[in-house]
Amino acid sequence: MLSLLIAIPLVGSLLIGLLPPSFTPHRIRLIALAVMALTGLWTLKLTLDFDLDNPGFQWEEYLPWIPQLGLSYSLGMDGLSLPLVGLSAILTPMAIASSRPDMNRPRLYYSMILLVNAAIAGAFLSQNLLLFVLFYELELIPIYLLISIWGGEKRSYAAMKFLIYTAVSGILILAAFLGMAWLSGSGSFDFGAIQTQNLSAISQLVLMVILLIGFGIKIPLVPFHTWLPDAYVESSAPVTILLGGLLAKLGTYGLIRFGLQLFPETWKIIAPNYPLSPSLASCMGL
Repeated sequence: MLSLLIAIPLVGSLLIGLLPPSFTPHRIRLIALAVMALTGLWTLKLTLDFDLDNPGFQWEEYLPWIPQLGLSYSLGMDGLSLPLVGLSAILTPMAIASSRPDMNRPRLYYSMILLVNAAIAGAFLSQNLLLFVLFYELELIPIYLLISIWGGEKRSYAAMKFLIYTAVSGILILAAFLGMAWLSGSGSFDFGAIQTQNLSAISQLVLMVILLIGFGIKIPLVPFHTWLPDAYVESSAPVTILLGGLLAKLGTYGLIRFGLQLFPETWKIIAPNYPLSPSLASCMGL
């Protein structure tokens, strides 16, 4: 069920990219909106069927992919990822609808927007750390193209800056995930298989700080925020919607999911004055 949230926009992106040149920008935009309408309806169905009394993951999907590397196709949705998937289903069609009717290179433009939606949905639903990194990096190139081709006067500079910062973010996050699996002796990168509680306090702190910097670049937190003004100013309005409404949320989501949930005791050291409310802790399964 959850795979459809990824497959629908992904297939739509491929189909739009293969449309003949005779299709007008207006018709292509209507097709992109139809793809997102279908995605939105499926998201609505999952939302209505979501069991609010169940704090765990629902509609879990699991398929071994590369077991030698601990990589599996593992998806799940809980109270943390549900509203973010819904937000993606709302903001993406808004970005499409607000795009110029006479958009140049419309097939590439709308296929990249749908690809961003598929990648972000995959990241929000991933329950394997390596799978999360794959989806996390998948949105990098589409956003780079959306800024560098359809951006403002300094679009090339802004796009390259975004590319470098986000690439560094992904490298740090991957390094932290590899460190978790290696230090804990886990042969799998599945979220439920990572046992960080057995690590030493120093190891947990180091890994947590690496995650904080990696996801802090994406959020972005000061002083890792300098890519943001250039990217936001030089991007078109629809791309800015995706940057501010979805990509920034992906950084915060990752910090809560993999930072707070995997290192709850270390989080208390970093942020001792900000205890979680019982309702929020229950929502995140803590």
